[in-house]
Amino acid sequence: MKMEIVSTRDANLLARLNHDVQEIHHEIEPEIFKPFDQDHIETFFQKVLENSSVTAYIVKVDEIPAGYMLLVENTTVENPFKYACTTLHIDQICVESEFKGKGVGKALVDYAKQYAVSKQIKRIEMNYWTHNTNSGEFFRSQGFVNFNERLFINVE
Repeated sequence: MKMEIVSTRDANLLARLNHDVQEIHHEIEPEIFKPFDQDHIETFFQKVLENSSVTAYIVKVDEIPAGYMLLVENTTVENPFKYACTTLHIDQICVESEFKGKGVGKALVDYAKQYAVSKQIKRIEMNYWTHNTNSGEFFRSQGFVNFNERLFINVE
């Protein structure tokens, strides 16, 4: 199995690869996440990729697109509460169902770590929906730890 990670600006491909994760999110939180819509998601990726702080990567397994990730460099200026810093945010990561459990997600995370080192960024952050327990287990297995929690309450 030959694995290769390459940068991409192909919004159509990113949208197609997003299908499974969008459907999972829609199943978990149908009041928040819309069902997958190729055209709208493709338009979203076109706009996102115009931002110079965003880079998209696809992973190919034996030349077949198997997943993608969006990396975002975030710089915070110093203020009275925090020091200035730049972090790398894994904004989206997705592995096609048929490639799960084959090291594809790990390869993407390892690539993000190498990217951060090459840019002298010392912190990588990401988030996932709590009900997506498979994602939580995967990211913890890659060394990620909780540093913040978000809470919500629905009010009528």
